[in-house]
Amino acid sequence: MSLVSNNRNNKVMMFIDVRNVMKSVAAAESGKFRLDFFWLARQLADGRELVAAYIFDTRMPFGKDDASKRFHDRLSYGGFRVVARESFDQAKEEQKEVDVAMACEMVVHALRDHYDVAVVVSGDRDFIPAIQQVQSAGKRVEVAAFNTSVAGELKRVADGYHELERMPLLSMFSVQNDLRASAPLAEAE
Repeated sequence: MSLVSNNRNNKVMMFIDVRNVMKSVAAAESGKFRLDFFWLARQLADGRELVAAYIFDTRMPFGKDDASKRFHDRLSYGGFRVVARESFDQAKEEQKEVDVAMACEMVVHALRDHYDVAVVVSGDRDFIPAIQQVQSAGKRVEVAAFNTSVAGELKRVADGYHELERMPLLSMFSVQNDLRASAPLAEAE
């Protein structure tokens, strides 16, 4: 439990490491379910003012076929700010620069006083130094992750922790009816 107060009038910014979260639910999705990022943002904001929700991911270089473009567009049209780096290492099948980009955004927005609470949606302990810098700027940091893929130290350094397993975040997916995944964030109000 944190000594930092949690106020319903707090401004919240969300920072989502999309590949980290999607890896955690890949087995459960099994082609029939998908993570509903719009519902995730609403649940984690918990009635507080959501001033921005960032999605961090990689994309293929311009001119190459990119299967994630439609996904990024759907999130962007729905209100997310998508930061997609051209940095996917195909040989190693891993993304590069994404964690650093996310950490920079967290710290910069904290120092510019754009939010009171940062919600970090990732289980990656690489974010601990950025979280500590945000906290030293007087901000509260909550971490949201699946218990199967979160570093224990990340949970300990956070001012609050959300167990994503306990939230109804998976929605049925149908190729014919993909409306729920494309509903804008503003519709919740």
